[in-house]
Parts: sequence; C-alpha cells; structure tokens
Amino acid sequence: MKKIYLFLICGLLTVPLLAITYRVNNQLTSNPSAKIYTTPQAAHDAAANGDTIMIEGSPEVYYDNFTVAKRLVIKGPGYFLDENPGISANKIPVQISGQITFGSGSANSLLMGIVSPFNYVSIEVNNITIRRCNLVYVAINQSIQNTTITECYFPGASYNSIGANVVTNLIVSNCIIRGTISLQPGSTGTFLNNIFTAASVSIPTGFVMKNNIIFTTEKTGYSLPALDAAVTYNMSISDHFGTANNNKANVTESALFVGALTASTDGKWKLKAGSPAIGAGEGGADCGAFGGQQPYILSGLPVGPTIYELGVSSYVTPDGKLPMTIKVKSY
Repeated sequence: MKKIYLFLICGLLTVPLLAITYRVNNQLTSNPSAKIYTTPQAAHDAAANGDTIMIEGSPEVYYDNFTVAKRLVIKGPGYFLDENPGISANKIPVQISGQITFGSGSANSLLMGIVSPFNYVSIEVNNITIRRCNLVYVAINQSIQNTTITECYFPGASYNSIGANVVTNLIVSNCIIRGTISLQPGSTGTFLNNIFTAASVSIPTGFVMKNNIIFTTEKTGYSLPALDAAVTYNMSISDHFGTANNNKANVTESALFVGALTASTDGKWKLKAGSPAIGAGEGGADCGAFGGQQPYILSGLPVGPTIYELGVSSYVTPDGKLPMTIKVKSY
C-alpha cells in the first residue's frame, strides 16, 4: 500500500498545468477575475510562464511601454486588416506605441500580429521569435543568440528596420523590409525569402542569403556577405549579387510584383503572373516573401482560426433565435 501511495503522488506531480489566456482591451473595464485587463503590462504581471496574452484590436493606441519578463505567447489580430478583403471580419489592429522589451525571464517567448508604429522592439535575451508583425524597428542586444524574425512587414521610410551588435544565429525570413538593416561584423545567421527596398543594407559575411529580392538600384549603401556558395538563388533589379551561384542580376523591375494592380500595402509585393522570381529559388521555390516553406501571410493574421465573414440577421425568429453565418479560415 505504501508503494501505491507514493506512485500516485508522483503521478499527480507530473500532470502539466494548463496554460491560461488573458485578454487585453483598453475599451473595457479591467476585470482580473475574468482575466480581462486594459494594458498588456497588467496582463503580463498576472500571467505565468507558458500563458497567452491576447491583445484585442482597439480604435485607441496602447500607449504604455511593455516589458516581458516571462515566457509568453503575445498575440494581436494582425494589420492592414481593412486592405485585404476576405481574410478577416475584424478590421481593427492592435497598435502599441510604447517600447516592447523582451528582458530577463522572457526566453522562448513569441510576439505575433502586433503593430508597433512609433517605437521599437528591444530583444535582450536569447530565443525570441517575432512573427507576422508590422514593426518600425527591432533592436537586438550584444551577444544575443537565436532571434527569429519571420513573416513581418517593416514600413521603412527613414527608419532602421533591424539593427544589432554582434549576434549569433539571427534568422530573418519571408519579410518585406522597407527600412535599413545594420548588422555588425562577426554576426551570423540566415536571410531567406525576403524583399529589400531600402537604400542602405549592411549584412556581414557569416550570413547565409537565399531566395531574396533586392528591389532598388542603389548600391553605394549596400554591404553584403562575400558572394560565395552561402549567397545563392537571390535576385536584384541591379547587380547586387552578380550571376554566380544561381543569382540573377538586372531583373526587369516591372515584371516582378503585382504592384499597383492592388491597393493592399503588403499585397502589392506578391509575385505577378510570369514573374521571373517564380520558381527561381533553391529547389524551385519562389523568391521573395511569399515563397518558400513558410510564406508571408497577408495582414499578418496570427496562427490559428480567424473569422473572415460574419453575417448577422436583422430579425429574431419566432422561437427567439438570431440567425447568423460565420465563416472561418485557419492561417
């Protein structure tokens, strides 16, 4: 009997705790008992490692700085939601104007579906993933390892999109990058299936570059890795990569992207019919953000189901029911 009793206790101790989802909405009144908060920081402070913070779209900006010190999944609804028809019934994004900092204790966290239009994301620990966000700038501290930035949109203009001191295994994939990039010599990592439009990009030798498109003829501001076998299957409307190692130079600008055929800010970077980037990547993949194994998703819709059409009747049936139609996709 004693052995059975000890076995049961050990079994109970190995049962994992269920993760909890906390809602953030600055249009509601805070209700901790219902897991509802008005700021991301308040929800963070109530959460535990492994929990999810769901920040809901709002007509008002979330103005507070937000410091992450726990292992969390932080999700918003995406961006450009009113520009890409048929993808989401929700048209209101999450805009966080304060600085978002991933500090001590936040390793292995994920940020997704967020717009940071005025400030930057600071990464101060290893193993952080930023996915499907619309960000002004990501700053990575010295000696940080294993940062992943994927399927993101960087608006550019006068902004630096990604900047880092010496970092290890920085992976940037399937992003539309319209701002500058500044990475220090000695850094390592991979740039895969991205689109670059800025006049200044500094990526040192030590990075693998594959399936990327440089969409500018400006060259004086470009510093790229040595053009060897680690830099392959890229293309440019100038001759940034040369023509060795399956790279392509002087591609016709007007042949590449959908462009003005759509009003969508990110949709214009999809490849047009007959684009020379179709099938031009490694293994026959498309070059650019919409190619490869993990392509860019319009509007940065978060992983999981999304209601893309909601129809609600204007009348109630005699038995007291309100007819509605809900259509859902998973991204």
